[in-house]
Parts: sequence; structure tokens; C-alpha cells
Amino acid sequence: MAGLLLLILGQAAPAHHSYAMFDHSRTVTVEGSVAKIEWVNPHVFVWLYVKKKGGKPGEYDLYGFENGPVTMMMREGWTRDTLEVGEIVSVQFFPLTDGRTGGYFIKAVHADGRVSVGDRHAPGVSAELAKDKPAAEKNLAR
Repeated sequence: MAGLLLLILGQAAPAHHSYAMFDHSRTVTVEGSVAKIEWVNPHVFVWLYVKKKGGKPGEYDLYGFENGPVTMMMREGWTRDTLEVGEIVSVQFFPLTDGRTGGYFIKAVHADGRVSVGDRHAPGVSAELAKDKPAAEKNLAR
């Protein structure tokens, strides 16, 4: 009986943390206004208003970005105030495979140049951040 319980529980955890819904073969970057931050477990969510492609002035799409758990984000230096509602940011993310607006958060670049990095332990995030490292080092050398 205990073995069966372990088998069931062992299957449930990875299923919850599946990243299969995100396209890790490419990243997308959008700019918009922070609509909402959901600072809750099991994952922090960032919501962003992005101007609708081909839309009229004032028309926006709402993008949703899954991020790491609250404790993981706190280890990355995040607080409830890292992103503020109404703030304009650029967000790089792995898009959803079904084409809906949003995906898995990689990083946000604030208007003042600060970078807020997502959960480095999520699949593909560290590899994407490493691609930026040479460019950042070149900028520091100036």
C-alpha cells in the first residue's frame, strides 16, 4: 500500500511542474504595462497589457506569464514590488505552444535598464540568460 502511494505521489509532482505547454525552441519579447502581479504559490504570475497588433489606439491584449514559486523568486531578489502595476517593461518569454498570449517568464527589462530575472531553474531559462551575458560584458567594458 505504501509503495502504491509513493508511486501515485511521485507521478503527481512532475505532472504539476510540466513545462510542455511552452515552446522552448524560441523566445518572444513584448513591451507593455504591468496589469497585475499574482504573488501566490504555486507560481508567481505576471500580467501585462500589450498593444494589440494591428489594433486601434487603446486596444490591448492581456498577456499572462508564469514564473517560479514565491520562495524561488525571493531567492532571485524579487519582492511584491519588483514590478509595479502600470510600469512599462519588456518581457522575454517562452511562448505558449497553443498560440495564446503569454508563456513562461524569462526576464523583464525595466525602463531604467534594470533586469528582473525569472526562475533560473526552469527549463531553458539559464541558457537564454547566458546568451545575453557576452553582450552585457561588452557593455561593461566601455
